[in-house]
Amino acid sequence: VEQTAPISVYTSGKGSSAAGLTASVIRDATSGEFYLEGGAMVLADGGVVCIDEFDKMRMEDRVAIHEAMEQQTISIAKAGITTVLNSRAAVLAAANPPSGRYDDLKSAQENIDIQTTMLSRFDLIFIVKDEKSFNRDLEIARHVVGVHRRAGETTVMDSNDSAKDNFLKRYIEYCKHKCSPRLTEAASQILRNEYVRIRQSSREQAVQTKDAPAVPI
Repeated sequence: VEQTAPISVYTSGKGSSAAGLTASVIRDATSGEFYLEGGAMVLADGGVVCIDEFDKMRMEDRVAIHEAMEQQTISIAKAGITTVLNSRAAVLAAANPPSGRYDDLKSAQENIDIQTTMLSRFDLIFIVKDEKSFNRDLEIARHVVGVHRRAGETTVMDSNDSAKDNFLKRYIEYCKHKCSPRLTEAASQILRNEYVRIRQSSREQAVQTKDAPAVPI
C-alpha cells in the first residue's frame, strides 16, 4: 500500500508519539519564533497512513488521533498558535493480539486489545489467523530461507515491476479525481438491513450473556 498509493506515510506505533502523528509546535533556534510542523496524519492528507504495531502505541498517543479519524481535522492551540489542519487520510493499521497469537477460545473482542472509542473509528476490521497448514508453512519456510540465502547479493529491480507500480499509482490517482461512484437504492437497502441485523444480534447477545461489546465484531 505504501508503494502504490499516490500519497502515503508509513510509521510504526512503537516509535510514534502524539506530536509525530498529528502536529507539533517547534521554536526556531535563530529567531525564537514558533512554527508548526505537521505529523504523519497531516503529511498524508489526501492519501493513506500506514501504522504498524498499532497495539504497541501508548494510550495517550492513540487518543491524539481520535479527532483526525473522526473529523479528519487536527486542532492545534499551543504557544499562541491556534489553527485547524486537514488530515483527510485513510488509516491502515496492523496490530497483534495481547497473547501474541489469535486465541480461538476467546472472543474477537478479547483478542483485539484496543479501546472501544478507537475501534469504533475503523470502518473495516480484518482478522488474520496463523492457521497450521503443511503447504502454507512450507511456502513460508522456503521464502524465509531464500531471503537469507540471497542476503548480500546485488539485486537489480525489474523494469517491468517498476512500470507496473507506476501504472497502478497513476490508475488510483485517476480514479480518485475522475470517478464518482454512487450507491444504488438496492445497495443502500442491503447496507441498512445488515446494520439493523448486527444491532439486533448485539441486543440478543446482551440479553443472553448480560454483556455485549460496544463494537460488534
